[in-house]
Amino acid sequence: MIKAAVLGKPIAHSLSPFVHGQIYQKLGLEYSYERFEHDALSAPAFIRQALSSGEWSGFSLTMPLKEVAFSLNLLCDRHSLAAHSVNTLTPGHGFNTDVAGLVRVLEELEIDLEKVVILGSGATARSALVALQELNEGGKKVGVVDIFRRSNNGDSLLQEASKLDMRISSLENFSTERNSNLVISTIPSTAQSGISLQLQGFSGTLFDISYSPWPSTFAGVVKGPVVSGLSLLVAQAVDQAAIFTGVNFDRGEMYREVKLSTARELAK
Repeated sequence: MIKAAVLGKPIAHSLSPFVHGQIYQKLGLEYSYERFEHDALSAPAFIRQALSSGEWSGFSLTMPLKEVAFSLNLLCDRHSLAAHSVNTLTPGHGFNTDVAGLVRVLEELEIDLEKVVILGSGATARSALVALQELNEGGKKVGVVDIFRRSNNGDSLLQEASKLDMRISSLENFSTERNSNLVISTIPSTAQSGISLQLQGFSGTLFDISYSPWPSTFAGVVKGPVVSGLSLLVAQAVDQAAIFTGVNFDRGEMYREVKLSTARELAK
């Protein structure tokens, strides 16, 4: 039986139990997948006790816990180390499935990546940088990436995450006048209103990694195509499920099926 949960704060809005549940049902597996609210202070002790008990398959981590794993003496995969971000835990191991999920979503979009903007500088922004670098190494040309963030505290981690050319600036300097092809926003919906005017009328593609509430503030002011964070939620969950279960299945097909069924459920 699979026993897993998503940890973070706030956590009540998380669709991870619904998404993971669909995956395990399609795989014909018995499962339990819950939500537990923990912050960076309470999470480490809970995780250590739970993973040492032998009862848990693993945990999904969301804000603000994607750096917590580095204090747990775990063996982390290369994506975790590059992005300094872990969103998946199993006994003794940490993984970053956000990177592969972002690669899958960006490949699906089939858009030019010559002019990319990232809003934010946290764990998900760093995962986006690692994903863009992988796409660049795979032959999809990525130009200079412009990053706009509130604080410069995370600048060194951003620079360590990727070998891509990047320009890092204050969020106050953000403007769509740079004619970007793609804006990747890692800013929560609750914090978007202060800079929404700077995105008003944007005609490129907006990939807004938030998904609750939806439509987000940003999604309501742009003119171009909008991709919600639901795509990433499902894409990274498929890889998490593969890690938790050890089952080999068609991840691309599972991603497409679960994304469609989740979108239909939310539209009811």
